[in-house]
Amino acid sequence: MTDTTDWQAFWKNNDIGFHLDQPNPLLVKHWPKIRAMPGNMVFVPLCGKTLDMVELHQQGHFVLGAELSDIAVEAFFAEQKLKSNRQKAGEHEYWSSDNLAIIHGDFFTLTESSVPARFVYDRAALVALPPKMQEQYVAQLLRIAPDIEQILLLTIEYDHPENIAPPYVITPDRVHELFGEHFEIDLLESKDTRPSDKKQKMGLSVITEHAFKLDRK
Repeated sequence: MTDTTDWQAFWKNNDIGFHLDQPNPLLVKHWPKIRAMPGNMVFVPLCGKTLDMVELHQQGHFVLGAELSDIAVEAFFAEQKLKSNRQKAGEHEYWSSDNLAIIHGDFFTLTESSVPARFVYDRAALVALPPKMQEQYVAQLLRIAPDIEQILLLTIEYDHPENIAPPYVITPDRVHELFGEHFEIDLLESKDTRPSDKKQKMGLSVITEHAFKLDRK
């Protein structure tokens, strides 16, 4: 995501190859390593309409997403056949249904301590942001959710021409640069996977997925 206009355009044009039609296997495999108990809130920044929120909700968590695109928010509640309650909060709007909610609006304009979550799942937020915005993302995440204890973070790595991104390459070294001051970082798994047909046509043959567990120092 180079800017909010680009992100909105992905959804408007249905250019959402990043969306999976099932929960992410790395979430299913590694979430048990996170200490979150049923009833605990899990924050999912830049959530889109991911089914990972459904997976976390089915495990008994209160799931709170944040998403800029109204198309994505509306699609999520429609596809999950959920009747939503909507409430304005400044420039943002909260959509909620049965312990599952999405903040519709710009993640970067959320106010200090507005997300009372101790646990975060990031599969598509950090990798959606260009390098110049990644430090800003981490700072904002810690500002709006100061009580974070653990994060399950998924990133990708690949050899790429510049026109492949997003998603952007986030190496293990980069994760340490971004989060090392505040978190102990455990690389849980790295695995090679086949990229989407679109990315293959752009010259990408393999991507490496990384799963990290971050524990607050």
